[in-house]
Amino acid sequence: MDTRDLEYVICVRQSGSIGKAAEVLGISQPALTKAVRRVEEQLGLQLFERVPQGMRPTHAGELFLKRAQKLHRDFDDAMAEVRCLRTGEQGVVRIGYSLTFPDELLHAACRRLIRERPSAKLKLCCRMAQELLSALRAGELDIVFVPIRATEPELDIQPLYRDRLVVAADAAHPLCQRKGLHLEDLKGEDWALPAGHITVRVMLEEAFRQRGLPAPSVRVEADFSSSNSYQLIAGSRILTLARFSREFLATGLAALDLAPGELDLNRNVGMVTRTNGFLSPVCCRVIELFKEEIAKGHFGLDATSRM
Repeated sequence: MDTRDLEYVICVRQSGSIGKAAEVLGISQPALTKAVRRVEEQLGLQLFERVPQGMRPTHAGELFLKRAQKLHRDFDDAMAEVRCLRTGEQGVVRIGYSLTFPDELLHAACRRLIRERPSAKLKLCCRMAQELLSALRAGELDIVFVPIRATEPELDIQPLYRDRLVVAADAAHPLCQRKGLHLEDLKGEDWALPAGHITVRVMLEEAFRQRGLPAPSVRVEADFSSSNSYQLIAGSRILTLARFSREFLATGLAALDLAPGELDLNRNVGMVTRTNGFLSPVCCRVIELFKEEIAKGHFGLDATSRM
């Protein structure tokens, strides 16, 4: 089976229609339709069925396409490894990092790589954690830095540090003058929070629910712990969640003093790579640089391992 045909049918699955996939691939729709039929004839089964929205994998097609996607990633890894053996360490390192990953840590490690390896190139991608993990599984990224859970299918996780999250407000907010606050004291306040499916918001709402309190009133739904959201909160009475760091301390915001046991939103942040995925020598060096920078302890991080 032609590896290009595999790429084509995988793209149809991801795009949801022949038309969209043909546009992504830069080929004609008839050519793509023929490629799909070739694969179906070789397999002796139908991969897709037509639906009002486009094309949907059949049950057998879904099983095959999942395997095909892994084969395609493995093939890409093999080709990358061969190119690395032929040309040395040159190449692109594709790094993904979540919205709350410290910019100063990212920049420190990347600056060192640029100085050390003049031929190396970097592709940096900042997204929500689940988007990054999906891109990593698809072979679109080499390394991602995200808040982690105990396990992730098909991925290797290495804990790096503990991330401290706080409830934050403008320093002039009346609640900032009080000590030992309880969640009851935050009832009725307006909040700027991430989307409802994001883990930290789920944890916050669950803490309110357990105390019999109504869910926080979301005035603004936005990615938190970014410079934009800090500017939005400054000078207002809106509460938010923020990563406690040197950057945060320079924003004019303050962390509310919550009583012990009221709210624990701290997370483990780790480095994630694909299980058995190929990492070029320059990718391996990037990993070493991040570990070295974390070990220096200059970023206000609670390192979970010193490597």
